[in-house]
Amino acid sequence: MPHRRAALVSLQRPVLIGVHWQKGRKLKICGHCRFSFYGFTDTGRAIQTVESAFLKLWHPVRMAVRFHLLETICLPAIRAQTDPDFTLVITTSKMLPEPFQDRLDRITSGIPQVRVLRTERTDLSKALKPVMAEASDDFTHPSVHFRIDDDDAVSTDYVARLRLAAQRMDPGGMITFPSGVLGFLDGEVARHCTFRKPSIAIGLALVNPPQFPRQPFQIQHMRHSDMVPCFSDPTFPAYHYTLHSANNTSGYEALFHTDGAHRRRIRKSIEQNAELAAGLETTTRAEAAIAQAFPHTTGPALREAIRRAADPLRLVEEMGFQTEPFLPD
Repeated sequence: MPHRRAALVSLQRPVLIGVHWQKGRKLKICGHCRFSFYGFTDTGRAIQTVESAFLKLWHPVRMAVRFHLLETICLPAIRAQTDPDFTLVITTSKMLPEPFQDRLDRITSGIPQVRVLRTERTDLSKALKPVMAEASDDFTHPSVHFRIDDDDAVSTDYVARLRLAAQRMDPGGMITFPSGVLGFLDGEVARHCTFRKPSIAIGLALVNPPQFPRQPFQIQHMRHSDMVPCFSDPTFPAYHYTLHSANNTSGYEALFHTDGAHRRRIRKSIEQNAELAAGLETTTRAEAAIAQAFPHTTGPALREAIRRAADPLRLVEEMGFQTEPFLPD
């Protein structure tokens, strides 16, 4: 399956059509999360056939880690949002093996904001076209769309702050909250530190004009910020960035959660934080940021979730998955 370069899309400047927010109409906010989606996104770099999807993308050991992080880090923060008036669309493939489909339904059923979209399409933008139409009232009103990966989380006040920020932006612009916390596994120890990255993908949002909506996985976020008006608020911790070797862009050969290819970034994070360099699991600033951003949980609980992901075979057993790959029908 050929990989389409998102850069080609990013180079097309959005049209700023001067739409103003209508008084009395509440802005629609829609989040997007890909959950082991087989198609023209990050998976296109390594998963180019249905067979490789079953062997790598949907390997039960890998899926156990995906579910564990989704259930312990991502979804609890979605459930705890202070502004509940939003939708999170989790897009997956119809070919995803049935045990995984069942678990996905079960873990999302108690969160009214979450919708699971199953699609046969491999083009994510085409799969999401009905979602984009609904959010914009059939392409008649502006709407806001943000992205989140299944192993990360946005702060519990994220939607509330996004709504305020979007009201300051003209349609066609981008919103980014660059400050957050980084959680990672260093050997057998889970650690936290504060983190900042301009135009980071976590929680990145597009303020879409009605006739030209874009889903936020359609752009290259670092380049797009140089091409459109942007609103950036670095003054609060907006996300939890979970760093591990089994993530979508670099980990299809890795079934076990280790520092792996991210070792240089981890070493740099430790060197730049005296408390981590002294052997502590976290920093004072990171704990304060976690308490502010994620009051529904604690730093130790998040680190325990990261640590437990290092034992995927135990997770497979606990979730009742088989250990061998499923085969396509």
